Amino acid sequence: MYEAAVATGAALLATYGPAVLLVAFVLEGAFVGKLIPTRALFIGAVLALGSDAVATVFVAAVVGATIGQLVVFWLVRRTELDIEDIPGPIDPATDGRLERWFDRWGLPAVALSNSVPVARGSLVVPAAMTDTGTLRFSSAAVVGTSTYAGALVALAVGVDALLVAF
Repeated sequence: MYEAAVATGAALLATYGPAVLLVAFVLEGAFVGKLIPTRALFIGAVLALGSDAVATVFVAAVVGATIGQLVVFWLVRRTELDIEDIPGPIDPATDGRLERWFDRWGLPAVALSNSVPVARGSLVVPAAMTDTGTLRFSSAAVVGTSTYAGALVALAVGVDALLVAF
């Protein structure tokens, strides 16, 4: 199953370059592409395109994820979403945890959550439900996503060095 996805990703990357990564990270940032293995795609792109493209891949990932998160941020603002309106079971033990975390830590929590692979984007909706400005939110998102992408660059460079060594 993954072989076909890897082959398709490699073909798209060879044809369209970092634009594929931009689209994948826009989808990931907008929660649509959470099933896309963006970490693997990012590392694969660095390995496939070479060390000369590291900055391009980095920028595509940061810009893409930030655009995706801003789309969700704006949609929540435009629809005046309320957390109780989201369908699905709400666990009483976790009800309101993200909102309380955002209330306590604010925009640094957005940056921190964007730095952690599993938690990426988890504070977009709580941030959009406050009076946080779009520019301040996007700045925090960029800081966190840059940290995340920087770690992926380091990992990709390390993998590349191991492959060259063997």
